[in-house]
Amino acid sequence: MTIAVLGAGAVGTWVGASWGATLIGREGVLAPLREAGLRLTGGGDRHIAPGDIRIAGPEALANADLIALTVKSTALSRAVDDLTTHARPDVPILCLMNGLAPVRDLRAALPNPVLRGMVPFNVVWRGAAHLHRSSAGHVAVEDAPATRGLPDTEARTDMEALQHGKLLLNLINPINALSGLPLRQMLSRKPWRLVYAATVDEALRAYAAKGIVHTKAGPIPPAWSGPLLRLPDAIFVHTLLRLQKIDAESMTSMASDLAGGHQTEIDTLNGEIARLAPGGAPVNAGLVRLIHAAEKGGCKTWTARDLAAEIGLSGA
Repeated sequence: MTIAVLGAGAVGTWVGASWGATLIGREGVLAPLREAGLRLTGGGDRHIAPGDIRIAGPEALANADLIALTVKSTALSRAVDDLTTHARPDVPILCLMNGLAPVRDLRAALPNPVLRGMVPFNVVWRGAAHLHRSSAGHVAVEDAPATRGLPDTEARTDMEALQHGKLLLNLINPINALSGLPLRQMLSRKPWRLVYAATVDEALRAYAAKGIVHTKAGPIPPAWSGPLLRLPDAIFVHTLLRLQKIDAESMTSMASDLAGGHQTEIDTLNGEIARLAPGGAPVNAGLVRLIHAAEKGGCKTWTARDLAAEIGLSGA
């Protein structure tokens, strides 16, 4: 089976290289791999030789039997154009993007079968030809003939519920981006965890109101997250935080995007909860507002106390 990865940034390159796929992405990202190959670290250390890495343009989609989509949600429209132009209409599209909206949008825009997938770990560039996986987990894919046998994956029949669970984890992204702190350091401080707990509480209420089924995408069930995030630092850090296996310097992709002056995926993540909640979700909506302001040159770094007060959590 010929696999193509459309949107070979950090996550797409990691997944595509692991699967022996053809990588389709920005030339500035992929060009160094032609010269030096690719080093993968985190959960092992291996090097893929330059001659074993397949890099191509969007026209290579025409030869693919499975296409994994790993673009940011802000680039989805262009990806749909590439798929419409080059991909065969019967080829399955495995959506590995964050959030719930991309699958809906792809199914509305394309005749192709669209399969759900989820990447639970963070991947960061440590050099032009070095990718590091900074947290644990396996790629989860919707169980289908096209996804069976993919290396280092977990086939699931409950992908929609799992994606709703993953969205709860992704609600931390704007908090981490606005903190300016590495994720593990931020989570070790209760004031930051209280802000995150409030975003999850809003999402769980919205899910309950809409009858949405969700399942855990991390080490703990979503229903436990609120009480556990509110534990004293000593207990949380020495027990639950250890389960996350987060590198000391790891940050969310939204933090990297904001620091780099790029448009973020905030509307696909916390914006989804703000739209979904029947009675509103002021905490998530407040984070959406602050991220959009930061994208336009507003304040990018907050203290936990100031951020909580700004989004109406002064008593947190």
